[in-house]
Amino acid sequence: MRKKKSFLNILKERFRIVILEEQSLQEKKTILLNWFQIITRLLSGILIIATVNTLIIAYTPLREYIPGYAPPYLSKNLIYLSNKTDSLIADLKIKEQKQLMLENIMKGKLVDDSHFSDATIPANIGNKDIIASHNDSAFRISVEREDQFNVLIDEQTMPSSIINTAFYAPIKGVISDAFDQRKKHFGIDVVAPKDEAIKATLPGTVVLSSWTTETGYTMAIQHKDDLISFYKHNSVLLKSIGEKVLAGDVIAIIGNSGSLSSGPHLHFELWHKGKAINPQHHIIF
Repeated sequence: MRKKKSFLNILKERFRIVILEEQSLQEKKTILLNWFQIITRLLSGILIIATVNTLIIAYTPLREYIPGYAPPYLSKNLIYLSNKTDSLIADLKIKEQKQLMLENIMKGKLVDDSHFSDATIPANIGNKDIIASHNDSAFRISVEREDQFNVLIDEQTMPSSIINTAFYAPIKGVISDAFDQRKKHFGIDVVAPKDEAIKATLPGTVVLSSWTTETGYTMAIQHKDDLISFYKHNSVLLKSIGEKVLAGDVIAIIGNSGSLSSGPHLHFELWHKGKAINPQHHIIF
Protein backbone atom coordinates (compact mmCIF):
# COMPACT_ATOMS: atom_id res chain seq x y z
CA MET A 1 0.00 0.00 0.00
CA ARG A 2 1.46 3.38 -1.09
CA LYS A 3 2.16 5.92 1.62
CA LYS A 4 0.49 9.30 1.31
CA LYS A 5 2.94 12.09 0.68
CA SER A 6 3.09 14.90 3.18
CA PHE A 7 2.32 18.46 2.12
CA LEU A 8 5.98 19.39 2.53
CA ASN A 9 7.08 16.55 0.27
CA ILE A 10 4.50 17.63 -2.33
CA LEU A 11 5.96 21.14 -2.32
CA LYS A 12 9.43 19.65 -2.85
CA GLU A 13 8.39 17.67 -5.94
CA ARG A 14 10.45 18.94 -8.86
CA PHE A 15 9.31 19.43 -12.44
CA ARG A 16 11.43 19.76 -15.51
CA ILE A 17 10.39 22.15 -18.28
CA VAL A 18 12.36 21.45 -21.48
CA ILE A 19 12.40 23.73 -24.53
CA LEU A 20 13.30 21.83 -27.75
CA GLU A 21 13.98 23.01 -31.27
CA GLU A 22 11.08 21.91 -33.46
CA GLN A 23 13.05 20.33 -36.32
CA SER A 24 16.14 18.85 -34.67
CA LEU A 25 14.56 18.27 -31.25
CA GLN A 26 17.76 19.67 -29.79
CA GLU A 27 17.41 20.73 -26.18
CA LYS A 28 17.70 24.53 -25.90
CA LYS A 29 16.58 25.32 -22.35
CA THR A 30 15.80 23.34 -19.23
CA ILE A 31 14.01 24.77 -16.21
CA LEU A 32 13.72 22.89 -12.91
CA LEU A 33 10.90 24.00 -10.61
CA ASN A 34 9.06 22.65 -7.60
CA TRP A 35 5.56 23.54 -6.38
CA PHE A 36 6.92 26.07 -3.87
CA GLN A 37 8.81 27.95 -6.60
CA ILE A 38 5.78 27.89 -8.93
CA ILE A 39 3.46 29.33 -6.25
CA THR A 40 6.03 31.95 -5.22
CA ARG A 41 6.53 33.16 -8.81
CA LEU A 42 2.79 33.31 -9.46
CA LEU A 43 2.21 35.40 -6.33
CA SER A 44 5.14 37.68 -7.23
CA GLY A 45 3.69 38.20 -10.72
CA ILE A 46 0.27 39.06 -9.31
CA LEU A 47 1.86 41.53 -6.85
CA ILE A 48 3.86 43.23 -9.61
CA ILE A 49 0.77 43.57 -11.83
CA ALA A 50 -1.27 45.03 -8.95
CA THR A 51 1.51 47.51 -8.11
CA VAL A 52 1.84 48.66 -11.72
CA ASN A 53 -1.94 49.13 -12.01
CA THR A 54 -1.99 51.16 -8.78
CA LEU A 55 0.80 53.43 -10.00
CA ILE A 56 -0.93 53.95 -13.36
CA ILE A 57 -4.21 54.86 -11.66
CA ALA A 58 -2.55 57.20 -9.15
CA TYR A 59 -0.03 59.07 -11.32
CA THR A 60 -1.11 58.95 -14.98
CA PRO A 61 -4.01 60.47 -16.96
CA LEU A 62 -5.23 56.94 -17.78
CA ARG A 63 -7.22 56.98 -14.52
CA GLU A 64 -9.71 59.31 -16.22
CA TYR A 65 -10.93 56.33 -18.26
CA ILE A 66 -11.76 54.34 -15.12
CA PRO A 67 -15.38 54.76 -13.93
CA GLY A 68 -15.52 56.83 -10.74
CA TYR A 69 -12.39 58.90 -11.39
CA ALA A 70 -12.93 62.49 -12.54
CA PRO A 71 -10.26 64.56 -14.37
CA PRO A 72 -8.49 67.18 -12.20
CA TYR A 73 -9.84 70.15 -14.17
CA LEU A 74 -13.41 69.02 -13.52
CA SER A 75 -13.07 69.71 -9.78
CA LYS A 76 -11.72 73.20 -10.50
CA ASN A 77 -14.61 73.88 -12.88
CA LEU A 78 -17.12 72.70 -10.29
CA ILE A 79 -15.61 75.01 -7.65
CA TYR A 80 -15.65 77.92 -10.11
CA LEU A 81 -19.26 77.30 -11.14
CA SER A 82 -20.31 76.90 -7.50
CA ASN A 83 -18.73 80.23 -6.53
CA LYS A 84 -20.20 81.90 -9.61
CA THR A 85 -23.67 80.57 -8.75
CA ASP A 86 -23.36 81.81 -5.16
CA SER A 87 -22.38 85.27 -6.41
CA LEU A 88 -25.31 85.42 -8.83
CA ILE A 89 -27.75 84.31 -6.12
CA ALA A 90 -26.35 86.94 -3.74
CA ASP A 91 -26.68 89.70 -6.36
CA LEU A 92 -30.22 88.57 -7.16
CA LYS A 93 -31.21 88.76 -3.49
CA ILE A 94 -29.85 92.30 -3.24
CA LYS A 95 -31.81 93.40 -6.32
CA GLU A 96 -35.00 91.80 -5.02
CA GLN A 97 -34.60 93.50 -1.63
CA LYS A 98 -33.93 96.90 -3.21
CA GLN A 99 -36.88 96.54 -5.57
CA LEU A 100 -39.23 95.71 -2.70
CA MET A 101 -37.97 98.65 -0.65
CA LEU A 102 -38.29 101.05 -3.58
CA GLU A 103 -41.86 99.88 -4.22
CA ASN A 104 -42.79 100.68 -0.62
CA ILE A 105 -41.03 104.04 -0.82
CA MET A 106 -42.87 104.97 -4.03
CA LYS A 107 -46.15 104.09 -2.30
CA GLY A 108 -45.33 106.51 0.52
CA LYS A 109 -44.70 103.81 3.10
CA LEU A 110 -41.91 103.66 5.67
CA VAL A 111 -39.72 100.59 5.61
CA ASP A 112 -37.37 99.15 8.21
CA ASP A 113 -34.04 98.74 6.43
CA SER A 114 -31.93 98.26 9.58
CA HIS A 115 -31.19 94.67 8.60
CA PHE A 116 -30.48 95.42 4.95
CA SER A 117 -26.69 95.22 4.62
CA ASP A 118 -25.74 92.53 2.11
CA ALA A 119 -27.00 89.48 0.26
CA THR A 120 -26.25 87.09 3.11
CA ILE A 121 -28.70 88.85 5.48
CA PRO A 122 -32.30 89.08 4.21
CA ALA A 123 -34.02 92.44 4.47
CA ASN A 124 -36.66 92.36 7.16
CA ILE A 125 -39.48 94.63 6.02
CA GLY A 126 -42.17 95.10 8.64
CA ASN A 127 -45.81 94.41 7.90
CA LYS A 128 -46.95 97.50 9.82
CA ASP A 129 -46.91 100.31 7.30
CA ILE A 130 -47.07 103.93 8.44
CA ILE A 131 -48.69 106.37 6.01
CA ALA A 132 -46.56 109.51 5.81
CA SER A 133 -47.73 113.00 4.96
CA HIS A 134 -47.35 114.45 1.48
CA ASN A 135 -44.39 116.64 2.51
CA ASP A 136 -42.63 113.76 4.23
CA SER A 137 -43.09 111.55 1.18
CA ALA A 138 -41.71 114.19 -1.17
CA PHE A 139 -38.68 114.80 1.06
CA ARG A 140 -38.00 111.09 1.39
CA ILE A 141 -38.15 110.54 -2.37
CA SER A 142 -35.73 113.44 -2.90
CA VAL A 143 -33.23 111.99 -0.41
CA GLU A 144 -33.51 108.50 -1.93
CA ARG A 145 -32.77 109.86 -5.41
CA GLU A 146 -29.68 111.68 -4.14
CA ASP A 147 -28.27 108.73 -2.16
CA GLN A 148 -29.33 105.86 -4.41
CA PHE A 149 -26.04 105.79 -6.31
CA ASN A 150 -23.78 107.63 -3.88
CA VAL A 151 -20.94 105.16 -4.46
CA LEU A 152 -20.60 106.36 -8.05
CA ILE A 153 -21.18 110.11 -7.96
CA ASP A 154 -18.41 111.42 -5.72
CA GLU A 155 -16.77 113.23 -8.62
CA GLN A 156 -14.38 115.21 -6.44
CA THR A 157 -12.62 112.09 -5.19
CA MET A 158 -13.06 109.77 -8.19
CA PRO A 159 -11.48 109.94 -11.67
CA SER A 160 -14.08 111.06 -14.17
CA SER A 161 -13.09 108.33 -16.65
CA ILE A 162 -14.23 105.53 -14.32
CA ILE A 163 -17.25 107.09 -12.60
CA ASN A 164 -19.66 104.81 -14.49
CA THR A 165 -17.52 101.67 -14.29
CA ALA A 166 -19.37 98.76 -12.67
CA PHE A 167 -16.99 97.03 -10.28
CA TYR A 168 -17.52 93.50 -8.92
CA ALA A 169 -17.01 93.09 -5.18
CA PRO A 170 -13.91 90.87 -4.73
CA ILE A 171 -15.35 89.56 -1.45
CA LYS A 172 -18.28 90.16 0.89
CA GLY A 173 -17.35 90.87 4.49
CA VAL A 174 -16.67 93.43 7.20
CA ILE A 175 -14.25 96.31 6.54
CA SER A 176 -11.78 96.26 9.43
CA ASP A 177 -9.47 99.05 8.18
CA ALA A 178 -10.57 101.76 5.73
CA PHE A 179 -8.64 103.62 3.04
CA ASP A 180 -6.43 106.36 4.53
CA GLN A 181 -3.69 108.04 2.50
CA ARG A 182 -2.42 109.96 5.55
CA LYS A 183 -1.55 106.65 7.21
CA LYS A 184 -0.22 105.29 3.89
CA HIS A 185 -2.97 102.67 3.91
CA PHE A 186 -3.75 102.71 0.19
CA GLY A 187 -6.52 100.13 0.27
CA ILE A 188 -9.10 98.53 2.54
CA ASP A 189 -8.98 95.40 4.71
CA VAL A 190 -12.02 93.12 4.43
CA VAL A 191 -12.53 90.36 6.99
CA ALA A 192 -14.41 87.28 5.76
CA PRO A 193 -14.75 83.59 6.72
CA LYS A 194 -11.87 81.15 6.26
CA ASP A 195 -11.43 79.68 2.75
CA GLU A 196 -13.65 82.39 1.20
CA ALA A 197 -13.06 82.86 -2.54
CA ILE A 198 -11.49 86.09 -3.83
CA LYS A 199 -12.87 87.30 -7.17
CA ALA A 200 -11.62 89.66 -9.87
CA THR A 201 -13.26 93.09 -9.64
CA LEU A 202 -13.03 93.78 -13.41
CA PRO A 203 -11.95 91.95 -16.58
CA GLY A 204 -8.23 92.11 -17.19
CA THR A 205 -4.84 90.40 -17.33
CA VAL A 206 -2.87 89.06 -14.37
CA VAL A 207 0.41 90.99 -14.18
CA LEU A 208 1.56 89.80 -10.74
CA SER A 209 1.08 86.46 -9.01
CA SER A 210 3.77 85.77 -6.43
CA TRP A 211 4.89 85.85 -2.78
CA THR A 212 6.33 88.81 -0.90
CA THR A 213 7.57 88.92 2.69
CA GLU A 214 5.20 91.70 3.79
CA THR A 215 2.03 90.96 1.78
CA GLY A 216 2.33 87.17 1.37
CA TYR A 217 0.60 85.67 -1.66
CA THR A 218 -0.24 88.72 -3.78
CA MET A 219 -1.97 89.17 -7.13
CA ALA A 220 -2.34 92.22 -9.37
CA ILE A 221 -4.64 92.55 -12.39
CA GLN A 222 -4.30 95.15 -15.14
CA HIS A 223 -7.66 96.50 -16.36
CA LYS A 224 -8.62 98.97 -19.06
CA ASP A 225 -8.63 102.75 -18.43
CA ASP A 226 -5.22 102.45 -16.67
CA LEU A 227 -6.73 100.66 -13.68
CA ILE A 228 -4.83 98.09 -11.58
CA SER A 229 -6.32 96.08 -8.71
CA PHE A 230 -4.25 94.39 -5.97
CA TYR A 231 -5.28 91.40 -3.80
CA LYS A 232 -2.95 90.73 -0.85
CA HIS A 233 -2.46 88.28 2.07
CA ASN A 234 -4.08 85.34 0.24
CA SER A 235 -3.54 81.71 1.22
CA VAL A 236 -3.68 80.37 -2.36
CA LEU A 237 -3.29 81.99 -5.79
CA LEU A 238 -5.38 80.36 -8.54
CA LYS A 239 -4.20 82.43 -11.53
CA SER A 240 -0.77 82.89 -13.12
CA ILE A 241 0.90 85.86 -14.79
CA GLY A 242 -0.50 86.46 -18.28
CA GLU A 243 -3.87 84.77 -17.71
CA LYS A 244 -7.03 86.62 -18.76
CA VAL A 245 -9.80 86.92 -16.18
CA LEU A 246 -13.39 88.15 -16.21
CA ALA A 247 -15.19 90.12 -13.53
CA GLY A 248 -16.28 87.66 -10.84
CA ASP A 249 -13.73 84.98 -11.72
CA VAL A 250 -12.27 83.24 -8.65
CA ILE A 251 -8.57 84.17 -8.53
CA ALA A 252 -7.47 83.34 -4.96
CA ILE A 253 -8.50 82.14 -1.50
CA ILE A 254 -8.55 84.46 1.51
CA GLY A 255 -5.64 83.98 3.89
CA ASN A 256 -3.27 85.35 6.51
CA SER A 257 0.06 85.33 4.67
CA GLY A 258 2.76 87.95 5.00
CA SER A 259 4.32 89.76 7.95
CA LEU A 260 1.81 92.67 7.75
CA SER A 261 -1.20 90.38 8.30
CA SER A 262 -2.60 89.62 11.76
CA GLY A 263 -5.59 87.48 10.74
CA PRO A 264 -7.48 86.09 7.73
CA HIS A 265 -8.54 89.01 5.54
CA LEU A 266 -8.18 90.57 2.09
CA HIS A 267 -6.22 93.77 1.58
CA PHE A 268 -7.68 95.23 -1.62
CA GLU A 269 -6.28 98.22 -3.53
CA LEU A 270 -7.34 100.14 -6.64
CA TRP A 271 -4.84 102.28 -8.55
CA HIS A 272 -5.62 104.62 -11.45
CA LYS A 273 -2.74 106.09 -13.45
CA GLY A 274 -0.36 105.57 -10.53
CA LYS A 275 -2.70 107.08 -7.93
CA ALA A 276 -4.46 105.08 -5.22
CA ILE A 277 -8.24 105.52 -5.07
CA ASN A 278 -10.70 104.51 -2.37
CA PRO A 279 -12.40 101.21 -3.33
CA GLN A 280 -15.42 102.11 -1.16
CA HIS A 281 -16.29 104.91 -3.59
CA HIS A 282 -16.92 102.25 -6.26
CA ILE A 283 -17.80 98.95 -4.55
CA ILE A 284 -20.26 97.80 -1.90
CA PHE A 285 -18.52 95.18 0.24
